Amino acid sequence: MIDNQIPPFKVTNAEGSASLLIACDHAENLIPDSLSDLGLNPDYLKRHIAYDIGAKQVAIRLAEFFDAPLLLARYSRLVIDLNRHLHDPSLIAEYSDGVEIPGNLNLTDEMRTHRINNYFHPYHNQYQDMVSNLISKHNRPIILAVHSFTPILNGVVRPWKIGVLWDQNEVLAKQLIENLSKVTGFNIGDNKPYHATDPYGYAQVIHSHERGVELALLEIRQDLITDSDGQVKITELVCQAISPILN
Repeated sequence: MIDNQIPPFKVTNAEGSASLLIACDHAENLIPDSLSDLGLNPDYLKRHIAYDIGAKQVAIRLAEFFDAPLLLARYSRLVIDLNRHLHDPSLIAEYSDGVEIPGNLNLTDEMRTHRINNYFHPYHNQYQDMVSNLISKHNRPIILAVHSFTPILNGVVRPWKIGVLWDQNEVLAKQLIENLSKVTGFNIGDNKPYHATDPYGYAQVIHSHERGVELALLEIRQDLITDSDGQVKITELVCQAISPILN
């Protein structure tokens, strides 16, 4: 049984008409009651270590604009990171951005298995079902995974305002990068600030490569989407960049 009786995901507009699925792996920062905030000061749960700030609101607006199905994760990445492979040591991080996560230290195999079975698998099973539904209705479906990143990491300012991460889907990514550059005038990161071939990116492997579905992972710098005005502005620009691709 899931802690708090809150499912690990939320689906909206499941039967949307677009040939597009929007997913947000780090949408919220909930912690199950049984984990007691993982031993952290609650202030830490407001930071990027807990979730992708602003990404949920942008994802919701994109889904509304395109009439696309939307999948949102509910629990914090500190409970379990849904964008990591099961063998990845950072799946349940003991440290994040220099912060020790007490509730993730010295976990038994049983504790790890509980989190995998109650949070990771239900989310990705739902993801698989939504991809299958998309494939059944559209010839060339696309997944857009929405994330956000910090403006500064380890004291280094990141110059990109938006990044597009890709691995095998070069045509889609290049189109999106070109369109974003035109409509925003921003410095758009090509596989920046992360790289799609880094040892994470679970969705790209399982829901994209293995299913033959194109996926682009959109990374938006957090300072652009921390408030509603910024979220509206960035969503409108991303819509302008994606619309020609869908058409």
